[in-house]
Amino acid sequence: MNTILRTIAYRGTSLLSRAVLSTKAPTEESIAHKLRTGLTVRDIAVSDISGGCGAMFQIQVVADEFRGKRPLAQHKMVKDILREDVANMHGLTIKTEAPS
Repeated sequence: MNTILRTIAYRGTSLLSRAVLSTKAPTEESIAHKLRTGLTVRDIAVSDISGGCGAMFQIQVVADEFRGKRPLAQHKMVKDILREDVANMHGLTIKTEAPS
């Protein structure tokens, strides 16, 4: 196999691997970790309500960044952090609040 074909084959495998990895179903732990990384989380609860397939989640999060923001803006912050995961979900329930 010449160098060009080997490079294409390698790149094709690499891109395919990345595509497969990006479609991996999220877990309660991975979602909580992303939110803790992206926000100053005071309290968090993530539940897989799909029966374990990772298609529906319920998220409750209390974070400092939510102070002074309306619920819609708070939810947008959560969805922006979880953008890749949300794209693969069938349902998501979000409850947010600022610390008291």
